[in-house]
Amino acid sequence: MANGTACYPVSVMPDRRTRSVQPLEATIRRAGPVRCRAVAARLRRSRLAPLLLLALAPAAPLSGQETGTVPEQKRSGILFIPVLYYTPETKTAFGVAAQYYYRERGSEMSDRPSTIVPAVIYTQKNQIMADISGQLYWKRETYRLDGELGYSKYPDKFYGIGNDTPEDAEEDLTPRYINLRVNVQRRVYSELNLGLGYEFQHSKLLEVEEGGLLDAGSVSGSDGGTVSGAGIFASWDTRDNIFYPSSGSYHQLSASVFGSALGSDFSFNRYQLELRQYLGMLSHVLALQGQVTIATGTPPLQQLALFGGGDLMRGYYEGRYRERSMIAFQAEYRVVPIWWRLGLAAFAGLGDVAHDVGDFRLSDFNYSLGGGIRYLLSREEGITVRLDFGLGEGSSGVYITLGEAF
Repeated sequence: MANGTACYPVSVMPDRRTRSVQPLEATIRRAGPVRCRAVAARLRRSRLAPLLLLALAPAAPLSGQETGTVPEQKRSGILFIPVLYYTPETKTAFGVAAQYYYRERGSEMSDRPSTIVPAVIYTQKNQIMADISGQLYWKRETYRLDGELGYSKYPDKFYGIGNDTPEDAEEDLTPRYINLRVNVQRRVYSELNLGLGYEFQHSKLLEVEEGGLLDAGSVSGSDGGTVSGAGIFASWDTRDNIFYPSSGSYHQLSASVFGSALGSDFSFNRYQLELRQYLGMLSHVLALQGQVTIATGTPPLQQLALFGGGDLMRGYYEGRYRERSMIAFQAEYRVVPIWWRLGLAAFAGLGDVAHDVGDFRLSDFNYSLGGGIRYLLSREEGITVRLDFGLGEGSSGVYITLGEAF
């Protein structure tokens, strides 16, 4: 890698709604090897972390450079990262990603660099994901632009809509997506950011199960279509570390409008709230998370709220339950390390989906319980590899992923 700097070969995962490759929030609050950290930050998803199968390997020193010395950071450069992971939804996946990074003139080397990251992934289940994303900073990080353009072909499962769909309602489908997302935000006060966003998705269902709900065309979005909408958002972030927070909080509120005036085939509004709080003492951390999604109108199945997978309500297949609205709460107790680089975690969650807010009933909420082992891959950055077992109502799952669930 450039300048002999060793970076972690990390992998990427598709977004739970768009199936395009998504980066982690790149809000990093500590000094250190910014370039390597930026690579990981751009490639690790905020909600679905992949498996890291490649170990950290020290790079060979440059000619004439003494072993053990720290090379001077460059203001720009290109890095290449191999991708390899496994999940129940994808089986074995592999690919390659790259990153071009640079800093604007007048910025400090400790400032976060602007990045552009293309990635291509192929999985054992014949899923294809290709994406180019970027985070651009200017005016010493006062302004930030996030952009993404992606294509995916993603064979998946559909169980119907609602919180009481039976297991035998499972249908196979193969959708194809083209996604575009652009967010612009400004830091207005301390850790408060305000922004505007635009989202576009064109989807087509290439294959559906004969005789199923999608084949009958009785579900909104079963024929594919175009989604186009704009929105506003606000975020507050005081976490001490984005990979392994031990103190601080992360909160985000957003509202989006989709309709024919913006070229959308579907008319609906979506409101989202996420709250996270981290309480730590020594190597012990209690992490709390709440997520609320409320939609009105007629969103297509591709835009419905859902839970499951490796981050939200572990123990359920991702998308096992989906509807217009969702409420989920999670708590996780982490002790890392206990011995050497090894640690333990225990987690629990409650979640449910509903058509309207008034339809939520505490008795209908699904539970998630489990625990896992942590391996501290990087002491400096707080990057962990986790092995989790999650148990849901009538289902379970094993997850081996890079980074914490939230």
